Amino acid sequence: MDTQDPLTHDPTTRLTPAEKKLVAELNATSNRETVLAELKANLQTAIEIELATISIYLYTYYSINRTATSGENIDRRQAYANKAGAMIMSVAVEEMLHLSLSSNVLHAMGVPPKLYGQAPKQYPTGLPYHNPQGPKGPNGETAVSIPLGKLSFEQLWHFLQIEYPEKWDGLPEDRNWQTIGQFYSYIRCLIRTKFVTDDDFRKGAQANAIQPYNYSPDNTDTVYPTGKFDPWKPAPGGSTPEWTNADQYPSAAEAAVFTNQPDSHAGPSQLMTVQSRVDAAWAIDTICDQGEGYPVPNFGPSSTDDPSKSEKSHYVKFLMLQAQYADYAKTTESLPTDPPPPPPQLPTVTAEGLAAAGLVYNLADNPTAAGYPKEYLAIANFCSACFQYMLIMIETIYRVPPAEQKLFFNEGLHRSMIWLLDKYCQQIVGLPVGDLTSKTPVLMGPVFENVDLGPQKTSFARLTAFGAEAIVAANAVTNEINKTPVNKQTAMQQNITGIMGMVISFVQSFTPQPNSAGVTTTYLPDVARYW
Repeated sequence: MDTQDPLTHDPTTRLTPAEKKLVAELNATSNRETVLAELKANLQTAIEIELATISIYLYTYYSINRTATSGENIDRRQAYANKAGAMIMSVAVEEMLHLSLSSNVLHAMGVPPKLYGQAPKQYPTGLPYHNPQGPKGPNGETAVSIPLGKLSFEQLWHFLQIEYPEKWDGLPEDRNWQTIGQFYSYIRCLIRTKFVTDDDFRKGAQANAIQPYNYSPDNTDTVYPTGKFDPWKPAPGGSTPEWTNADQYPSAAEAAVFTNQPDSHAGPSQLMTVQSRVDAAWAIDTICDQGEGYPVPNFGPSSTDDPSKSEKSHYVKFLMLQAQYADYAKTTESLPTDPPPPPPQLPTVTAEGLAAAGLVYNLADNPTAAGYPKEYLAIANFCSACFQYMLIMIETIYRVPPAEQKLFFNEGLHRSMIWLLDKYCQQIVGLPVGDLTSKTPVLMGPVFENVDLGPQKTSFARLTAFGAEAIVAANAVTNEINKTPVNKQTAMQQNITGIMGMVISFVQSFTPQPNSAGVTTTYLPDVARYW
C-alpha cells in the first residue's frame, strides 16, 4: 500500500478517470492563488446549497401529522406518514451535518462561514449554480425549481431532483452542474491538486470548529415504528404489566427503526474538525456518501455508505417513499440508465387518502409572511427570525472559546432547533389562512425568510423585538375571538385561541419579554459578547 498519499486509499473515494483528468488539467494550467480562491468560494457555495435544502425539507416535514393514531391503532396510512416524516427529517438532519462539515473545512482555511441572510430569497427556488434543467419528472417537466410544499407525490419528485445521483463517470462541475455530486466532485479535485497543502487547512483554530460531540445522527423525529406496537410493553428485559397483551404486538423499542446510522461516514467521525487535506477529503466524502449525488445500486458503488449497509442514500430514501404512492405505477420519471425504476412498494397510498385521514395538513404553497392575513404577519416573522438567529448562532460557534462551546451549542443551537423552532412550527400549522368555510382550509406553513436582525452583535435584541410583535399579534387575535361568548365560539376559533396561547408561551420562554412573571426562562443565548 502506498502510505505516502493516503488520499489514494479508502475510506476516501478514489478519483474517477474524469476527476484525474481535471486534476491534471488544473495542475498544468492553474496556479496556487487561483485554486485556493476557487476552493474557498466553492465551499461557501456548498454551505448555501445545503442551507437551501434544509428549509425545503423542513416545510414538508411539518405538513405531516405523525400522531393521529399510535400504538395498536396505527393503520397503513399512519404507518406511511410516520415513515415519511422520519425519512424526511433524517435527511434534514444530515443536511445540517453537511452544512457543518463544509463550514468546518472553510473555517480551517481561515475563512468565517457565512450563513445569516444566505437562505433562498423566495420559493420556488433553484439551487446555487444548478443547471436550470434537470431530469424529467412525472409530467415530463425538466425545470429544477424547488417549492415549499406539503407532502405529495410531486413534492417527492422535487426532492429527487435535488438528490439525483451523479453518473459514475460524470464530469466534475462547479457551474451549471446537474447533480450535487458533480459539484462536490469539483471540490474534491481542487483539494487533490498540487497547489493545496496540509498547512492550508490550519489557518482556523481546530478547537473553535464545530466539534464531533455536537452531532447525533438520530433524534425522536427520525425514528418510526414498523407498524402496530404495544405502547405499554416494556423494552426487552423489562417486566410486563398485567394489562398489556405482550404476545400480540412488539414493544415500541422493538418496532422502532432508526433511519440514520452511526457508522455512516468517512474518516473518524460523522462531524469532524479539519486540519489536513485528508481531513478535508473525508469531510467531502461523508457529504457525498450520505446522499449528495451518490449512485443508486447497479450504477457503480452501492447506494449505502456505511459498513453495516443499513442506511440508504437520500435519493433512495425519497424514491422508496414515492414508490408507495398509487401514482408511482404510472410515473414517467427517469433514472440515469437501466435497469428500470424499482417496482411500486405496497401497500400504496394516495394524496386523497392521507388528507382524509388527517395525516397531511393542507399547508399553503410557497408562502410568504406578507402573503398571510395581516393579523398573522408578526407570528410568521418570528418564525423567520428564529431561523435566522439559529444561523447566526452557527456563525458564532467559531468565535466561542473552546471551553464554552458545548454549553453554547446545547443552550443555543440544540434548544433553537429541537425545542423552539420545531415546536413553534408544529403549533402554527394549525392556523387557517384561507377560506374558513372550506372543509379543508389552507393552513399556515412556517416561513424561513431572510428577515433582518441587524448586525450579529445586536441580533438578539432584534429577535426579542420580533417576539414582542408576535405576542401583540397573538393577543389581538385572541381578544377578537373573545368578543364572542365562549359557548358560542366555533371549534376552529377555540383551536386558534389555544395556538395563540402557545405562541405567547414559546416567545416568553426563549426571549426576555415584559410581563412574563411565572414563565420558566430558558432564553436563547445572546451572542453579543462574541462579536
